[in-house]
Amino acid sequence: MDLRQLAYFVAVVEANGFRPASRRLVVAQPALSSSVRRLELDLGVELLRRSSHGIEVTEAGRELLERARLLLRQAAEAREAIRECAQRQRRLRVGAVAGVLAASELTPPIFRDVRQTQPDLHVDFEELSFCDQVSPLLSGHFDVALVRDAVPHRELTVVPIASERRALLVGVEHELANEDEVGADDVLEQLMLPLGSPREWAGFWQLDDVRGGSHVHPEVAEATSVQNMQLAMASGEVMISVPEGMGRMAPHPLVRYVPLRDAPPSSIGVAWRRGDCRREISAFVEQVGRTAHEQIELLRGNAETSPPAYSAQRAIRAARR
Repeated sequence: MDLRQLAYFVAVVEANGFRPASRRLVVAQPALSSSVRRLELDLGVELLRRSSHGIEVTEAGRELLERARLLLRQAAEAREAIRECAQRQRRLRVGAVAGVLAASELTPPIFRDVRQTQPDLHVDFEELSFCDQVSPLLSGHFDVALVRDAVPHRELTVVPIASERRALLVGVEHELANEDEVGADDVLEQLMLPLGSPREWAGFWQLDDVRGGSHVHPEVAEATSVQNMQLAMASGEVMISVPEGMGRMAPHPLVRYVPLRDAPPSSIGVAWRRGDCRREISAFVEQVGRTAHEQIELLRGNAETSPPAYSAQRAIRAARR
């Protein structure tokens, strides 16, 4: 005896016949008759008798009818309770590199829109260190993350959502501190701030891609946070490129942010574990892309959105391969 047999039996009784029950359930009449017959064989009793007026419910059938209705109702309530529990447990752990600086002024509306468009999803936002944007994702500590210029990794999928021009972070006493703009070629001989992050990632901010090699200060300690970077500028001996929005979102009396010309822009992206194709991930990436596209004017200068960003399905399909 299973729930389907009970449901068919109750439907036949309530419809007063196999044919009307078959139409109501959209089940072939022979299959319906066979299911009720197997139920009778399992129980060893006759439950229904056919008559010219439809069906006649036997005494055993009447006894089963109320119990079957109770069991079906309890099963439906159990399914609903489990569904509600699963919804309560839907959770997404989101890392944001350097916290609110992850996407500059786009970060707050991204957080807001994700929560508003998925109210049944519990979203935890947590700062992700730029020292390591990869391990927390691979370990499962984060399900997805807002990243900057992510270093390619075969176990991660990264979808760009926007690009933002860079600025030069210098000390307030630096000779370039009061410049309106500086060209990347003009600072290639300057010593760069060492960063406690992967070589390829640090090299991007140290302008290695423009210079064609490294030129960091050999005696300055590696910076491992935005605060470390700002304090290191007080010496006036080093500089580093940063997202232009950092100057607006993280001002500091000891530093200046000088717009940087002719340097490749910083890419803002969403990263997650390759093969993790949960709909929560897809919905998150889609929403982040939409928000970036709609709110891109919040990023000043020559910021641009990446057209593929709010079509996460292509990346999800690729991740399945």
